[in-house]
Amino acid sequence: MKNYEEFYHLETERLTLRTFTEEDYPLILRISSDPKTTEYLYYWGRIGTTPESDAKRFLDYAVKNWRKTPIRAREFCLVLKETGEAIGDGSVEWVEDEPGTAEIGWILLPEYRGRGYATEAGRELMRAAFEVMGADTVIAHCDSRNQPSRNVMERLGMTLREITPGARPAKRVGELNGDECTYAVERAL
Repeated sequence: MKNYEEFYHLETERLTLRTFTEEDYPLILRISSDPKTTEYLYYWGRIGTTPESDAKRFLDYAVKNWRKTPIRAREFCLVLKETGEAIGDGSVEWVEDEPGTAEIGWILLPEYRGRGYATEAGRELMRAAFEVMGADTVIAHCDSRNQPSRNVMERLGMTLREITPGARPAKRVGELNGDECTYAVERAL
């Protein structure tokens, strides 16, 4: 069985990636309450959900997954080293129907976007997927309209694998489903 101890020590030049705790609820509630943040996120802000229900569901998922073995998924609270402020979420998980493939993702509070934090966190999550988990391929998904996220994936060296029409559920009544982009990168030999 692979040793995942290194998951407890992920960091970048400016960020610490740590486990979520119940004390992170205000961060998660801010994320789930911001329409611009949740606009293109698949699991947040769905029809019939509230920011509180989204925040509680996510925090329960994030905390419980750190207790499971073998590891399938990990959610990381992204924390600025300089101030100790929690600014978002990063994730890495095995893709169930694609052996050897891990998926990474990130969500940042609006005031921290455009500063390179998503790319920095994504690079560390990709490294952990390859080096700690032993993945052969790392993928990331986003709504095709989410150009900033697509830009991060490209900065990480990922290339567009496919666009799946209608794969992103509508966020509001009467709205059409969005198209989903899948980006991928293979382990360097």
